[in-house]
Amino acid sequence: MQNLYTTPEAAKLTNIPESTIRSWLTRYPSVFQFDIHVIKDEHKQNLWTDAGIELLQSRRASKNATDDDANFDAESDAPDLLESLLEEDSQRLANEYYRQLPGRTLQRIKQMRLNPTPEQRQIVELSFRTAINAGTEHLLLPTYQPMLLEGGDETD
Repeated sequence: MQNLYTTPEAAKLTNIPESTIRSWLTRYPSVFQFDIHVIKDEHKQNLWTDAGIELLQSRRASKNATDDDANFDAESDAPDLLESLLEEDSQRLANEYYRQLPGRTLQRIKQMRLNPTPEQRQIVELSFRTAINAGTEHLLLPTYQPMLLEGGDETD
């Protein structure tokens, strides 16, 4: 179950005035998404999710929330806000991707060996053949020089 916060609670958590939060929510509905950042309860009260609190905090970090809100221009400031959010999310996704990559890759390799699709079977067979041929080719290179028997010649 996720935590939900009223606007006054969100204001305390983020150090953003309640009036500013309400203004942002009204003026920039494309930035603050309902059911993701804000949820309306049965009494039509806005409740902020943890994601909404993070969004408010990043918004505050990108622009001092105590400034006169009239200076906020949706066309110029919204891209900055979105850019900072995208950068944070992209970094988190990249980190998580590389954390899960080794285990997931090993899992897929095991699946390809134990229960391959026809395409995977061809890939695995080709891979094994290539590996074997590479090793065999190294062993069979024409570097073999026959040793001559003492006192004899090769034509005996």
